[in-house]
Amino acid sequence: MIRGARAYLRRRGSHPRWFQSLRMFYRLRMLVMLRMQQRIGAIVRRRDTELYVDGEEAFRRIDELLRGARHTIIIHMFIWVDDPTGRAVALRLVEAADRGVNVHVTKDTTGDMFELDRDFLTTKTHGKGIWQRFWHHPNIHVEAPEEQNHGKVYIIDGETMLLGGMNISDEYRYRWHDFLIELRGARFVEEYLSESPRTSQSDPVRLVMNSLHHSAVREAITALIHGARREIILEQAYFSDPGIVDLLAKRSHEGIHVRVILPLRTSVHHSANIVTMASLMEQGHDERMQIFQYPGMLHGKMILVDRVRAFIGSANLMTSSLDAMGEVNVLITGKNHSVVRRARETVRFDLLRSTPLQGPPQLRWVTRVLAYLGL
Repeated sequence: MIRGARAYLRRRGSHPRWFQSLRMFYRLRMLVMLRMQQRIGAIVRRRDTELYVDGEEAFRRIDELLRGARHTIIIHMFIWVDDPTGRAVALRLVEAADRGVNVHVTKDTTGDMFELDRDFLTTKTHGKGIWQRFWHHPNIHVEAPEEQNHGKVYIIDGETMLLGGMNISDEYRYRWHDFLIELRGARFVEEYLSESPRTSQSDPVRLVMNSLHHSAVREAITALIHGARREIILEQAYFSDPGIVDLLAKRSHEGIHVRVILPLRTSVHHSANIVTMASLMEQGHDERMQIFQYPGMLHGKMILVDRVRAFIGSANLMTSSLDAMGEVNVLITGKNHSVVRRARETVRFDLLRSTPLQGPPQLRWVTRVLAYLGL
């Protein structure tokens, strides 16, 4: 750049117009670098919101944040299994506590039934090795309330918040298809811990929670579906709420293309999913209602509307999840938002992997009975 400038000064007017334009470009870039350092730093910093798809990405980030925690770690978890993944997280928490980090864990007791003989709370009395250090460390505090809180949340140093559908076990880390959202900013942490909204309806990133005081998830999902103009895509593990089924069918008759992706097989709620698929295909528009079966275990909970709004978190499309259980989701708006773009890519790939249903599944009486029981 300096050589070009010297040559230009020596032979003023002898260079073509493109050379003068190039010189001006370099000069402007240098001025920007010198005078706007703070602004450039803000641009190149990591984005305030990230989407991690599947356990390899998610648990790598969880591990990174736990290793780097400086003063506080808060974890609210529904399922925490005593397996290699569960013990690995416990080890990171013990290491953080040894550095002087205050660790607070809230483990919902409702999730114990899914942990079987490897449940988290039993490690308090029968645990060995890392569990013994975990339960007796002075900087680690554990609560086990009976609140039916289905949320899965990590909070690091009061600034970074992770949420989504991933519990702590090998299934979520290595085998199941699921999502984790990272939010950076104290306002999200304060809103979650205080259970009081701090964002407006127009904010591009907004927490939506079910708490003891207010259930906002159903309201948000209903508004999303009503507000769709072209397309609704849902990826869900467990789907049985009749109100959402009826609303999706109605929207398909109003010209909205509806695509629903459900897992081919689940350990629980499988019959209820089958009944939902039959109802959607029978009630929905023949051409605008499509049901897909994902080949593996899909545990993620995502709604993508018009490819510009993504709703991701812990809430299933079950009546108990929408109305009664504690849940935390995030609503992200923006066609060019990084999370929305990643959600579009994920949905596209999942649709390619999945098999479309050609007609409503045949329902036997035993399937209807099991579905009624939520199985």
